[in-house]
Amino acid sequence: MATLILGTVGRIFGGPIGGLIGTAVGGIVDQGLFGGGAGREVGRISNLAVQSAAYGEPLPIIIGRMRAAGNLIWTSGIKESSTRSGGGKRGGTATTTYSYAASFAVGLAARAIAGVGRIWADGKLIRGSDGVFLTPIVMRLHGGDEGQAVDPLIAAAEGADGTPAYNGLAYAVFEDLPLADYGNRIPNLNFEIIADAGDAIDAGLAVRAVAAAADRVGLATIGDFPALAGFVAGRSGSVSDAIAPLLAIIGASVETTDGLVIRGGDGAVATVPAADCDAAGVAETRVKARRKRSGPDLQAAAMEIGFYDTSRDFQAGLQRVRRRSAGPVDQKAVSAAMAPSQAKALAARLLARGEAGRSTMTLRLPWRHVGVGPGGLVSIAGESDVWQVREARFEGFVVNLDLVRFTGTAPAVAASDGGRVLAFDDSAAGPTMLQLLDLPPLPGDLPDRPRLWVAAAGAAGGWRRAGIAISQDDGTSYAPLGSIEGGTVLGQALTALPPGSGAGWDRFASVDVELVSAAMWLEGRPEASVLAGSNMALIGDEIVQFAVAEAIGPQRFRLSKLLRGQRGTEAAIFGHGSRERFVLLDAPAMLAFDPALEMIGRTARARAFGSGDAATPAVSAAVTGRALRPLAPVHLRIDREGDDLAARWVRRSRAGFGWTDFVDAPLGEASEAYRVTVVLDGRMVRTISTAAPQFAYPLADRLADGGGAEVAIGVAQTSAAVGPGESTWVTIRLA
Repeated sequence: MATLILGTVGRIFGGPIGGLIGTAVGGIVDQGLFGGGAGREVGRISNLAVQSAAYGEPLPIIIGRMRAAGNLIWTSGIKESSTRSGGGKRGGTATTTYSYAASFAVGLAARAIAGVGRIWADGKLIRGSDGVFLTPIVMRLHGGDEGQAVDPLIAAAEGADGTPAYNGLAYAVFEDLPLADYGNRIPNLNFEIIADAGDAIDAGLAVRAVAAAADRVGLATIGDFPALAGFVAGRSGSVSDAIAPLLAIIGASVETTDGLVIRGGDGAVATVPAADCDAAGVAETRVKARRKRSGPDLQAAAMEIGFYDTSRDFQAGLQRVRRRSAGPVDQKAVSAAMAPSQAKALAARLLARGEAGRSTMTLRLPWRHVGVGPGGLVSIAGESDVWQVREARFEGFVVNLDLVRFTGTAPAVAASDGGRVLAFDDSAAGPTMLQLLDLPPLPGDLPDRPRLWVAAAGAAGGWRRAGIAISQDDGTSYAPLGSIEGGTVLGQALTALPPGSGAGWDRFASVDVELVSAAMWLEGRPEASVLAGSNMALIGDEIVQFAVAEAIGPQRFRLSKLLRGQRGTEAAIFGHGSRERFVLLDAPAMLAFDPALEMIGRTARARAFGSGDAATPAVSAAVTGRALRPLAPVHLRIDREGDDLAARWVRRSRAGFGWTDFVDAPLGEASEAYRVTVVLDGRMVRTISTAAPQFAYPLADRLADGGGAEVAIGVAQTSAAVGPGESTWVTIRLA
């Protein structure tokens, strides 16, 4: 009879998850002798034992899309077949050739999965991304539902009464897999396991899924978590052991004020009145504590993150960000899949958090602040720093908080390359789609030279990356710029974005977009996250942000709850049409190029050098220095002062899109200067320059300009590098 591997998996995360590896039952396989006589035997093996399965090994909990090795849970043994040739009436030596095949089941995940993509055997691709095996192979996938049926092959071999359905376990069954290509043994199989719909998951979902698998329903997540391709928990241990590496790299905090809560992103900040800090001599303690700062030798000079690289078929990757040339290196590793650019951005953020955390502070507050618990964020009214609670104590009706500084600016990181990979992908890469963009400054970006952005992606399933080259001489020569890994989310608007206002949330308008590849995805974000800069996209020439992304069809999404005219593009709010370009403005997924100032007014070109780009045409864009152009002033008005007119306005700054500290944004230019244009009854009558945000237009000047019944005044802030920016206009009727 066959061999059936049953039992239970070891305890995972403090309780049974539902694996089925452990006890071997069954009999000894009766084996006869094959062949005989004095003939020659070819390709026969002496040991028909199946490769060992690791008893008691935990089955992984997989969230999202991951590449994982399965664990053998059942086999009927290796089947031997023979073919005889030669010999016969004319004599000669007969040759018997042996071949081998095996039927077996491989456990994949200790939870239900959506499907399986590619499959590798001993590192060689045997099933492509389209679900087609490259050689004839019979495989059945059981998704791991609690009510899944017994596999018929296992039932036929073991009997209906002795065959489990493996409820709660996702597994694959192979029938008579030929073993000649694998040394006549069952190969080591790797599966691209898809455990959730979509190509990206929220890291918070991974935390909740691991907790749910261990029946820890009291663990909640709030806030903004980064997107991952996938996550796997594959070792025995507690829930905290499983999720701690993930929480460490995403910079999440644990709050215990209202149950156990994992907070992603920066979170809400509790503001403490300054008077509460200054009571009863607390102010002196607070000032002394703030001066406590660890030395630079204790702070990591570099941060390394180990991860699974989606640009290299989920192989192990490493990204490093360095702050100083010498010093200790902080190393972290996580069993999560992501693009190299994502890992590098996370490393940069962690490095900045570590630098900020060198400053510590202790606060003693009145009892009414007892709700502030470990992991929470606090600030002192009137101060810009944000602090995270490391420890909270309530003693004698006084709340004692030990704090570390939370704020910190992550250094800009260049686009990263995961390195080469020996890929066995059966689908063609196809051509690269390029966009060369002259944009206003993106969040965290303040260039001192013109800046262009290159966005690239491919529609074909095999597209992974493309090298980018730039020409500054009309295509005569090209210089390499870098490589875009994984691609930028590109598409087109299927509907015309209606007119709107850039003064607040547009909760009525929506736009349908179609992405170029089924591998791309858009997801909504909380309003606070959008206000902080997430989900920023270019539609036509307008930069918008969206809080809601609703999937309405293959590669199609409806975007709503919009912020319009962002980053100074309010002039492009009107005049939209269908089939406009759509680009998700994700800086790590693009390449930045800074031409010299003398390139302003000229044309730059970009070309792609991917595996399918032999005939892909170059794209071009005029260098306008958009990133250096001042923003249009706001609140422009014309006041009557007797017979005279006075115009006043408020400047904006490309160096300060946010207004986080309740003071004026920084100037962002070498000096404050404006160009004022006056139009009387449709005639431009004068253009002047002023250094103050106001302009006086006396009656005598108006009469000298020819008078008129209608006065229009336009104001543009000017830059020493690129001249005036966009103008704001206002009109007044005098009669």
